[in-house]
Formats: sequence, structure tokens, C-alpha cells
Amino acid sequence: MKKPQVLLKRCIVISICVLLLFYYVGLNIVWKPNMNLIQQDKTEQQTHQQQAAQMESNEQNLQFNKKPIQSWERNEKEETKQTTRTNVIILSQGRGGSSFLGGIFNCNPQVMYWFEPLFNVGKLLNVNLFMEKEPFTYKDTCVQLIDSFFKCDFSDITNATLSLLSASTFRLHSKALTSGYLCPDEEKSNGCALFSNTLLSKACKSYKHTVIKILSPRLPNNTIESLQEHFSHQSRYDVKFINLVRDPRAVVYSWVESNWIKNHLDQGFRVNVHKICDPIEKNVRMGLISPPPWLRNRFKVIRYEDLVANTANIAQELYRFAGFDWSVSVDKWITDHQIQLSSAVKQNPYSLYRNASAVMNKWKQEAPGELITVVEDVCGGLMTIMGYSKWNKADR
Repeated sequence: MKKPQVLLKRCIVISICVLLLFYYVGLNIVWKPNMNLIQQDKTEQQTHQQQAAQMESNEQNLQFNKKPIQSWERNEKEETKQTTRTNVIILSQGRGGSSFLGGIFNCNPQVMYWFEPLFNVGKLLNVNLFMEKEPFTYKDTCVQLIDSFFKCDFSDITNATLSLLSASTFRLHSKALTSGYLCPDEEKSNGCALFSNTLLSKACKSYKHTVIKILSPRLPNNTIESLQEHFSHQSRYDVKFINLVRDPRAVVYSWVESNWIKNHLDQGFRVNVHKICDPIEKNVRMGLISPPPWLRNRFKVIRYEDLVANTANIAQELYRFAGFDWSVSVDKWITDHQIQLSSAVKQNPYSLYRNASAVMNKWKQEAPGELITVVEDVCGGLMTIMGYSKWNKADR
């Protein structure tokens, strides 16, 4: 009885062992593929992480590489801004003191100064002092000439115009046009070279700025508005306008004294005074009171009386406005032109040497009362804008 039981137990044990053996083998068969999948998942995950890290690194490198580009773009813009030629147009009525103001810029070694170049255009086209019957080509010729001065490219200027500019005595009012490339002979006696497109361009590019003095009656149509079409569309250079205004009573009296117009006894005197004052008032109102977009922050008005009474401070203010570097040569020029005047200098109406009190008060002492009354009547609007008080006989 015991043997069958023993055999049964052995069979059970063997069966259990066989089952365990099959289970173990089956487990290995099933588990190994799962381990491979997990290992594959881990490998793929590591690959993704490496790729993500590489992409992040690439992005960081790309951002790092962009910085010099952005910096270069900024530097290029800054360099362009710095190298943009800055220029000035001085506007004034005749006998308004613009030659004195021009001298403050002419003495600067960084400035190429032009003294009334539009006079030569008018001479070429046979127009008179008041620019009456202005030729239809006058505006284009003037704008083209001004543009050439500012961009240092004279290739479009005719030989006739160059010849007039070269031979004009106005050239002697410019240090830049009577020195260096253009006038190597220090004595200036037959030593100045004739202007050519190439020579002028070379000389112009050796200066940082160009300043042009223009009498406002010589502007096309007597107004800065005639320059709007050109200056609102060009971007090669920057230009500022300095409008110098002198007391119209002093201006008109100086015109009479210089025999430019007849005195108050003449029938056409009032008309001539209108021709003097009206364009000035129009330009001042346009540039100072209601400037169009192209003229905003580009237009400054100063009174001649303030300039001669406080030359150094006004000059520095104008240099800041123009964006020009100050020069010690300007200080010297101002000092030299405010020295004690000789009798010969006093008698020269075109002298640049100034005694502030004598210059500002001459008309008050000498001009006829009837003349003053007419000027105040015609030019009242301009006088109000500029802060000029009416004349009182007690001033004498």
C-alpha cells in the first residue's frame, strides 16, 4: 500500500517540477522580447533627448550667431547716420546781416561755404533784384545746384554755371573755395584753379559739411516752399535752415542808403517795402509757426540784433542746431570781428566787423520818420512775430 502512495507523491513532485520548468522557459521566452522593447524605448528616448539637446544647442548657437548680425546692423545704421552729410542753408533778406552770420561758419575748417551762389544763376538767366519775371527754368536750375553742393556731385552742372561760379568775386568770401585743392596759391592772385566737376567734388568731399548763404529773394518764387518737392524726397544728406531776420526798418533804410531802391518820397516805395517784407513773413510763418513735415525740426529763426549783441552764445546755439562740431577757429573769428573798429571799416557798409550798438541803432538815429512810419505800416505783421516794438521819437 505504501509503494503506490510513494509513486503518486513522486509523480506529483515530478509534475510540479515539469510545470515549473515550462513556466520558467515560457517566462524567459515572453520576458526577453519585452526587455528588448524597453531597451529599444530607452534607446529611442535617449536618442530623442540627444536630438532635443542638439537642437537646443543649435538654437543657442544660432542665437549667438545672430547677435553679431544684429550688432552689425546697428553699427551699419549708426555708421550711416554718422556719415550722412549734414548741411545748412542760411536765409536772409539783403542787408540783413547774413554775411556776418555766414562768416561764423566759413571760418570752420570742416565747412565748405558758398556765398550766394544763386546770384550767379540769376545773372546767367538775366533776372533782377526782386526776381521779377522769373524764367521757368530758374527753379530747376537752383534746386539742381543746391543738390550738387550738398551731395558733392557736380556732374550735372553746366560749364557755363561752373565758369560763372569760378570767376565770381563772391568766391573770395569762401575760405574753402580759395584754399586747398581749389586755390593752392596763398596770395590768391591768379592762383585759383578754374572749377571743374571733378575738382569741386574732390574738394567738397574733403569737408564734413556744406553751408550755403542765400538771399531769400533769390529763392524760386521767393519762398522756401519751392524746395519742398526736392527735400521731402531725398535721403542722401540732411539739411537745416537758419532764417536770419533783421528789423525791417533797418533793412529798408539800408536798401535806400545803398541805392537799391528809392526813398519814401518815391511813388513805388510802399510797393518795394512789400516786396522786401512779405516773403520774409511768409517764410517765417511757414517754418516757425506751421511747418510742414519735411521742415519740422529743420528750421530756426534768429534775430540779427540778438546775434550781434550776443554772438558767441548764439553761434554755439546755431552749431548745436546744425549738428556741427564747434571749432576754436570760431572763437577766434568772433573775437577778431568784435575789435575796436577803425574809421575805414565803419564807412564800409559790407564790412563783417560789427559794433553791436552802432549797427542796431543807426536807423533810429538817421532814418526819416516818414520812412519808418511806412515800413511799420507795411511790415507790421513781421514785426509782431519777431518782437520788434514800434518806433518812438524819444528813441533819438
